[in-house]
Amino acid sequence: QALIDRTLNGQAILASGPILPGSWAYYSGLAVVEFNRQAAIDLLRSAGYAAGAGGERLSFELAYPDDERHTAVAQAIQQDWQELGVQVTLAPVSYEVLLDEYLTPREYQAVLVDINLANSPDPDPYPFWHQAQTTGGQNYAMWDDRQASEYLEQARVTVELAERKRLYNNFQVRF
Repeated sequence: QALIDRTLNGQAILASGPILPGSWAYYSGLAVVEFNRQAAIDLLRSAGYAAGAGGERLSFELAYPDDERHTAVAQAIQQDWQELGVQVTLAPVSYEVLLDEYLTPREYQAVLVDINLANSPDPDPYPFWHQAQTTGGQNYAMWDDRQASEYLEQARVTVELAERKRLYNNFQVRF
């Protein structure tokens, strides 16, 4: 929420999963992971990453669209990670370069992207999370989970809304 407040003047919805609140397919029973700086530091240390002596310093490059809004978000992300002892190198690029040189070939360490379903009455997350979309599709995270993919496949061909909602709920829990 702090990121939304700092960079977007509070004008965003905090998402706890891949389907946004307000959608008929949203599952409100998802656990919300609250921000806990010390827990984050402890997790980094337990994975062998620590700033200074006693561990390797974690660092990565964050590619993002080079417009004003994404730059503000990327800089806030960089600052938040820096407070945890992690170095983030920012890579601002045009949308075309982001798509052609980072996303399509899956050549990035971290990338800031938008998923916009505003003009779609159906929140179908298939294009972004189905395992068949890991190559050539928009599953840029390359998440390959057969059970989640089956929920998405079944939801796409199910006409009955209550059953579709159940399938999307199962997908969100799995996600």
